[in-house]
Amino acid sequence: MSEHVNDIEYQNKPNNNGKAIIGMVLLIIGGLLLVRQFSYFLIPGWIWEWPTWLIVAGLYIGAKHNYRRSIWFILVFIGLAGTLNNAIPGLHIGNLIWPGMIIMIGLWIILRRNHSGANRNKWEKQWEQKWEYKWQQKWDKHYHTPIDPQPQTPADDETSGNIPPVNPNARPITGDDFLDATSIFGGVKKTILSKNFRGGDITNIFGGAEIDLTQADIDGKVVLDITQLFGGTKIIVPPHWQVISNLSAVFAGVDDKRLRKVGAGDNNKILVLEGVSIFAGVEIRTF
Repeated sequence: MSEHVNDIEYQNKPNNNGKAIIGMVLLIIGGLLLVRQFSYFLIPGWIWEWPTWLIVAGLYIGAKHNYRRSIWFILVFIGLAGTLNNAIPGLHIGNLIWPGMIIMIGLWIILRRNHSGANRNKWEKQWEQKWEYKWQQKWDKHYHTPIDPQPQTPADDETSGNIPPVNPNARPITGDDFLDATSIFGGVKKTILSKNFRGGDITNIFGGAEIDLTQADIDGKVVLDITQLFGGTKIIVPPHWQVISNLSAVFAGVDDKRLRKVGAGDNNKILVLEGVSIFAGVEIRTF
């Protein structure tokens, strides 16, 4: 119970690093705009073009997420290519930007699939069970002495390997427990029916996704990772769920259109939205 409460408190903490980064970006932009008003300083025109803003957005996203999300590198790469094309006369690489961007997005999606949804959760669970079981064995060996030790039988030798004990109350994982929605120049509409929903990933590149969770159920905190560029996501949740947004939005926003009711939501059903949204929006609704 205390662990669950700590999770809620952690998610509700303000992200001071993100606010500091936004403040620094605004200071730099304001300073450049102020300097531009004086004729004593010559600021090249290409610094105000869209590639520069892509670089700023990429660095902001990377710094906020400790450079763990590869989307920041894609934005910086595209921004640098466009900036070089505008800053250096005779360097014609503008026609290569779009093909290069499509190739990089494709590689990113392919490499990302092995670390998303059920595969990522399964790997994390196996790692956690392995180390918890290992440290439990060490603790029992050094600090726990049985009152009446029993002789070990051959059957015990066979079953006393490095396999962690099976939890009899664990519910089996089904294909609907994890969401993996990818939309590129199109749209995806999914209805989740799982009563053991564990989160997932939504990726929109010039596309949209509509996820209906009204018939689903969760236990504790569930993370939904959203990555979208020039797209949009609509999420429909049950009215008693709590929704916490930790999204990094660049020229985008999260619009919570749920009906406000008296009283707080269920503390045991928390949906956390994480990820990056660039020139795209996220809409949260309930029926």
